[in-house]
Amino acid sequence: MGKRRGKGEGSIYQREDGLWIGAVDLGWSSGKRARKVVNGRTRAEAAKRMQEVQPTVAQGLALAPDRMTVETYLSEWVSKRVPGTVSLRTEALYLRAVNVYICPSIGKVRLTKLAPSDVSRMLGDLEAKGYSPSTRRMARATLRRALRFAEQDGLLTRNVAAIAEGPKLDHREGRSLTPEQAQLFLAAVVDNRLEAAYVLTLALGLRRGEILGLSWDDVVHAENAVVLTVRRQLVRDKSGVHLSDLKTVGSRRTLHLSTPLVEVLERHRMRQEAEELVRGKRWNNEWELIFTSTVGTPLDPEQFGKTVPKICESAGLGHWSIHELRHSCASLMIAMEVPLEVVPEQMGHASIRVTKDVYGHLMPKARAKAAEAMRSVLFDEIIPVRPHASVGLATQVATSDVANSYTEPVNRAYVGRPGLDPGTLGLKGTFHRLFCVGLVAHVFSFQGTALSLVGFVSWCCRNMRPEMRPARAW
Repeated sequence: MGKRRGKGEGSIYQREDGLWIGAVDLGWSSGKRARKVVNGRTRAEAAKRMQEVQPTVAQGLALAPDRMTVETYLSEWVSKRVPGTVSLRTEALYLRAVNVYICPSIGKVRLTKLAPSDVSRMLGDLEAKGYSPSTRRMARATLRRALRFAEQDGLLTRNVAAIAEGPKLDHREGRSLTPEQAQLFLAAVVDNRLEAAYVLTLALGLRRGEILGLSWDDVVHAENAVVLTVRRQLVRDKSGVHLSDLKTVGSRRTLHLSTPLVEVLERHRMRQEAEELVRGKRWNNEWELIFTSTVGTPLDPEQFGKTVPKICESAGLGHWSIHELRHSCASLMIAMEVPLEVVPEQMGHASIRVTKDVYGHLMPKARAKAAEAMRSVLFDEIIPVRPHASVGLATQVATSDVANSYTEPVNRAYVGRPGLDPGTLGLKGTFHRLFCVGLVAHVFSFQGTALSLVGFVSWCCRNMRPEMRPARAW
């Protein structure tokens, strides 16, 4: 009689078409018994697949259905799991990555069969289509985040997108305007309706959404200075154009305004007040934004960004984007030797490491100063100093610079016998103290010690030059 199967071990049977079926018991769910079914051409193959499933079931994980594809899971993830966890703009990026980059390559693959090689194949397909390394990296990051949710839900036992090797990003140094080009740009925007917006973008390094999200309440007088607080941004997503909090804490910052920036803001406010007077009831600036349309409504960030290349081309500067104005601000600050720890505060970077990674190649002056400092410390000629008479003669001679600069003839009267340090000769007071110690020891009957000390003093006196011997006290 065969051994009875244990509880939860499942069953194996053969269908009429010859396919072997293995069923693993998953317990009760919603009043129904759930099972995980696998199949194989032979009984051994079906048994092997059951053995692969059983450890996962023992951990309490509910594996994804066999027929669930990557496309089915990602569609459900981006429509049900993502909303509310990220911004609307990020949600739109995830949706585009799923529909345009991921699903066309691996969407038909079963979720439980997805392997690292499939992810690598997807990245290869994107590269063949001409997508940049940053786009391929974003697609892999989106898939990795989605599969992490599948791990948490017990649908997968590993995240194959995290295992697969990602694309290598080429380090491309961004362009920046020279001081002469920056001045040409400022001259080109004079009398422009949004002159102040372009000037602040270049002078303060603000992002596109940050400059359009500024309100008049953000400009205040503090400690004999005018400061600007960047605390919101204007974004466009599927719900339209609206104000949003900044992405990171480091992006919220307070910047000092120089006198020219204060003046250009004052001129802009006078222009805006005149527009409001002309528009009358049509004026609608409920958020008190600094930069608006001609009727007071928020500007479209994308349309505002497209105006910068047109201005640059009309000024003969070629094609420059609004983000390159921000890049130019950091580059010019570094060129003017602004301390590196101040630059990330100005730019709103999360840490100084971001600034070093992006703009480290723009600090030749700082590196030149470091090289000059080490050259001065290690290789500059040391100023010769006349040594004191107590410094050993051997030490003086061993120092070439001192030996060359100290050309005064050596007084032989100060040189002792070979092997003696001149600095120890002529210590008359020392021998007197030794004699006194010996005498005291003798008085207190320490005769052996006293005789030894007195003998040592006598030997020293006999071996000294006559003019340097202390007078005898006995």
